[in-house]
Amino acid sequence: MTRLAVQHGAVNLSQGFTDEAPLFELVWGGVAAAVGGDDEHIEHLDRLTLGQACNELGLSADAFAELSLKDLLARLQNPRDRFNQYSFPFGLPELRQAIADYTNRFYAFHPDPDTRITVVLGATEGLSSVLRAVCEPGDALVVFQPFHEMYPSQSAIFGLEPRYVTLREDRAAGTWTMDRDEVRAACGPGTRGIIVNTPHNPTGKVFQHEDLEFIASLCQERDLFAFTDEIYEHIVYDGHRHECLAGFDGMDERTFVINSISKTGSATGWRVGWVISPEAYTTRIRAIHDTLVIQAPTPLQKGTARLLRQDDAVFRDMWQAYDRKRMTLVEGLRQVGFQISPPEGSYYLFANYRQVPGLKDKSPMDAAMFLIETAGVASVPGDNFYRIGNEGDDYLRFAFCRSLEALQEAGRRLVKTLG
Repeated sequence: MTRLAVQHGAVNLSQGFTDEAPLFELVWGGVAAAVGGDDEHIEHLDRLTLGQACNELGLSADAFAELSLKDLLARLQNPRDRFNQYSFPFGLPELRQAIADYTNRFYAFHPDPDTRITVVLGATEGLSSVLRAVCEPGDALVVFQPFHEMYPSQSAIFGLEPRYVTLREDRAAGTWTMDRDEVRAACGPGTRGIIVNTPHNPTGKVFQHEDLEFIASLCQERDLFAFTDEIYEHIVYDGHRHECLAGFDGMDERTFVINSISKTGSATGWRVGWVISPEAYTTRIRAIHDTLVIQAPTPLQKGTARLLRQDDAVFRDMWQAYDRKRMTLVEGLRQVGFQISPPEGSYYLFANYRQVPGLKDKSPMDAAMFLIETAGVASVPGDNFYRIGNEGDDYLRFAFCRSLEALQEAGRRLVKTLG
């Protein structure tokens, strides 16, 4: 859908990546590591003023002023280097320590950085390494649908059997609900674990404390693992709060936490993530990760460590900018007839289009193509997020992580075409 959005000049609300700059401390951490080459030179670059740089290079003020930024950094580059080279496949010690401290700050448990944390090449590779380490071909996994596409795709690669449980929209309550009997029934013989994505893509559901307590008790009752995808952890609205299942009683040794800086740092292309695992599985996860990809890029790990050391307010206030975007897109879609339960978290809207003139009689793919080709707005067909049943046939998914200006333009285009 992103390719088609580019082809048709559409506002791209299909794929979940922003058009705005990542957090600067994250970017600077990567740049300083790539140019500085070692910790001493990184610290020097952190403190260096332009006046000091001019003196170090032995240039006149006029000559210094004529330097491009590229030439300046080239002259400041350390001739010796560590951070553009191989490093520990399972992650820099400072980053693993930063992850442990960060986890403790927000979820009040402190995983051992040496025995329980593996730095991976984004959450997708993290889940892949975990599933390969923990599961055997023929094992079953409980997967909530609608789902992120990587869950069934990775299950297929590793010969696993997804057992789907359907979340359903309660439009009167403005939320998406889980049928506990359906979950319990899916956890039959041969089930190895449950994949839990909260805040949820694509519905925006935040699994509440009672939801997670039920999943925790079921995992203990049936001897199951929980694989948690938590990359939208700080993007929550309307008083909702993300909780980490690993912090629940009895779940520390049953939960594999998968996270990354893709969404928190607005840097989906960096591909730096981490897995927090029960100690008994860490060595195997690291071995598989090493075999698949060796490591995440070292300079980007340095930037990630810097990001995770930022003040709590950087993370706790992150939802505010997204909230304005959320309501801008909700209002724009409702204006042309979409029915929406506003998301409780993440940055997606799963919108029912069956009351939208011009769309209501189309299949999800035809509706999405009509919006791209005629309105110039890209979405994703709802049935893409389902494998059983036809409940996805009424929905389109929109991502509101783009700039406010892009979302406002999308709203204008929708009204012009469908209003």
